[in-house]
Amino acid sequence: MKKIIALIVGFAPALALAANPVIDATTLTTKLVDISNVAIYLLVALAIIFIIWNVVMALIYGSDPAAKTKALGNIGYGVLGLAIIVSIWGLVNIIVGTFSTVPSTKPIPNVSNSSIMGGIPVNQMPVVR
Repeated sequence: MKKIIALIVGFAPALALAANPVIDATTLTTKLVDISNVAIYLLVALAIIFIIWNVVMALIYGSDPAAKTKALGNIGYGVLGLAIIVSIWGLVNIIVGTFSTVPSTKPIPNVSNSSIMGGIPVNQMPVVR
C-alpha cells in the first residue's frame, strides 16, 4: 500500500503538467519557472527548519561544549546554504527576465538589395533616431 501511495505522489506532478501541453518556448519556460519556484520554496523551508533545529539543539546542549560547538557550526552552514539558495533563485529570475520569451509585435525588417522579393534596398532604409 505504501508503494502505491508513493507512486501516486511521485507521478502527481507529471499528471498536473500533462493538463497543459508544451506547445512553445513560453509555456515551457513558464512550467520550468513554476517547478523551480516550488523547489526553491521547499529548499528555503528546509534550510530554515535546519537552522531553527540547530538553534534549539545549541540551547538544549548548552552544558556540553562539543555538542554546542557542533550545533553552532551547523547554524553557520544553514545560513550559508540559505544565502546560496536565495542568490541562485535571484540569478535565475534575472536570467528569465533578461531572456523573456514574450512574442514581440514589432515587424522584422526585410533588408535586401532586391525590391522584387519584397525587401527594402539598404540605401532606402528609413533612419531611426
